[in-house]
Amino acid sequence: MLLRVTALLIASTGLVAAAPALPFKADFSRFESSDWKAHGGQWSVENGELRVSGGEGPKAVISGLQGGDFQLDVELRADSEQAQAGVIFRADDLGEGVDAYRGYFVGLNANEKLALWGAVDPKWRPVAVRPFQVNPKQWYHLRLQVAGSNAKIFIDDEAIGDDAWPVFDGIDAAFAKGGFALRALGGAASFRNLQITAYRAPSFAKSYVNPVQAGCADPVVMKKDGKYYAYTTYSPDFPRMPRGIRLYTSADLVDWKDEGFVLKNEDSWGESRFWAPDIVEKDGTYYLYYAADERMCVATSKSPMGPFKQEKEEPMLPASIRIDGHIFEDDDGQRYFYYVTFGDGNEIWGGKLNDDMKSVDASTLKLMVKPDLPWEQHQAKVTEGAEILKHKGTYYLTYSGSHFENPNYAVGYATSNSPLGPWKKNEQNPVMKSTEYAHGTAHHCFTESPDGKEIFIVYHRHRDLSNTEPRALSIDRVRFVPDPAGGPDLLQIHGPTSSPQPLPSGAR
Repeated sequence: MLLRVTALLIASTGLVAAAPALPFKADFSRFESSDWKAHGGQWSVENGELRVSGGEGPKAVISGLQGGDFQLDVELRADSEQAQAGVIFRADDLGEGVDAYRGYFVGLNANEKLALWGAVDPKWRPVAVRPFQVNPKQWYHLRLQVAGSNAKIFIDDEAIGDDAWPVFDGIDAAFAKGGFALRALGGAASFRNLQITAYRAPSFAKSYVNPVQAGCADPVVMKKDGKYYAYTTYSPDFPRMPRGIRLYTSADLVDWKDEGFVLKNEDSWGESRFWAPDIVEKDGTYYLYYAADERMCVATSKSPMGPFKQEKEEPMLPASIRIDGHIFEDDDGQRYFYYVTFGDGNEIWGGKLNDDMKSVDASTLKLMVKPDLPWEQHQAKVTEGAEILKHKGTYYLTYSGSHFENPNYAVGYATSNSPLGPWKKNEQNPVMKSTEYAHGTAHHCFTESPDGKEIFIVYHRHRDLSNTEPRALSIDRVRFVPDPAGGPDLLQIHGPTSSPQPLPSGAR
C-alpha cells in the first residue's frame, strides 16, 4: 500500500484523500489510481514493476507529491539499447512531451553509455554528465540525496551501501522544491522499488569547500615532515606580473599560505610561460622541474622553500622535451621522466631519467599516450599533465585531456605492467569531468591525507563558468575499487565537488 497522510478533506462531493506525503513508498499495483498521472507512452504493471514504451518522453507523475530536501531510491532499467531511464524531481508544469516540465532530471542513457544530471529551465541544460557502463536489460539502483542546492547522486548495479561514492556531488540552485516523476526517453524502460523519504544533509564538525586556494594552476604537492608544499603555475588576475613558479604551504591541504615566487625568471633560462612544475629530492638537493618558453628546465635548491636557481641556464635534453614534466621513482630506485611534446597534438612521452637528474636517456624514450579519443579533442587534440601511481603492481598513468581553457577539460587514466607501457586506456574515461558547477577540472597531482589514510587528487579549476583565469586549487578524495570484470583495480575520484566535504583525515 502507499504510505499516505490520514487527514481527509471534506468537499461537497464527499470525502477526498489528501495528496501523498513523505515518506512515500510506491505500490505500482495502484498505478491506475489517483496517486499517479501518466503523460504519454503505454504504461503497464507486472510483478511489481512499472513498465513504459512508446511516446515522446513519457512521464509517470506522482500526483500532488512535492519535495524539497529528500532521499529517493529506485531501481531502473533501460529495456532497449536506445533508451534513457530516470527520475524528474523538484519539477512543475509536467505535461506530455520531451521537455514538457520545469525541473531536474537524473538518469542513465544506454545508447551513449552515460550518467546524466540536467535541468529544463526552460530549455535542457546539462548540469553534469559522465561515462557510465549502462547495459540494456540490467537493473541499476539510483539514489538521490538532495538538500538545499546540493545533490548527491549515486548509481550502481548493486545495492548502494554506506561506503558508496556519488557519481555526482554538485551544486545547482535553479529549483528549490517541486514534484516527482519517472521518465523514459528513446525506448522502453522499467522501474521498481521506489521510495522517497525526508532527508537532512549530515553536518561536519570541520569541513572544506572547493576551491581551497585562488590564483594558482597546474599544482604539484610534496608532503614532507607533516607539511605540504604546493608548487604551481602562477595564475594572476593581471597579466603583467612577475614570472616564475609560485609556492603555497599548508598543514592540512585546505588552508594555504602564499609563500611567493620560489623560482623567478631571472634565475632561469626562458622569459615567459613558466608552467606545470614537479619536484623531487635527491641526497638533500631539491630538483624543481618546470616549463619555460615551452621547453623543460630544472633548477635546484637545498630547501623546499627555495629559492630555486639554475646552475647553468639551459633547457633539458633532448630538445623534444617540451612541457608538463613529471618524475616517477619505482620501487627499485629507477626514476622515469614523463613529458609532453607536440606531435599529433599534445602527446605524452616517457623515458629513464639519468643520474644527473637533468637529462633523459634518449635511447629509452617512448610514446606513452596520444589524443586519439573524442573526449581528448575538445578545442584541441591534447593529452598532457601525466602523473604516475603504482597500485598492487599496476602502473596508472593519469592525465588531462582536451584544451585547458575548454569547459570539457577532464582527467583520464591508462594502466600498464611497466612504467614505460604499453598502456591501455580505461574504457570509462574520463574519470573526472568538468560540470556546470566546476569548469576546467583537470591538471593534477596526488598526495595523501595528514594521517596517510586517504588519497587526494589536487587539481585546478577555472575561475568561474565564463572565465579561465585566475584558476584555483581544489582537492577531492581518490580510491581504488575492484574491477567487476577482473582487471586491475579501478581508480575512482569523488569529484569535482563544490559542496561541503569533511576535512582530510588527520587534519586538525
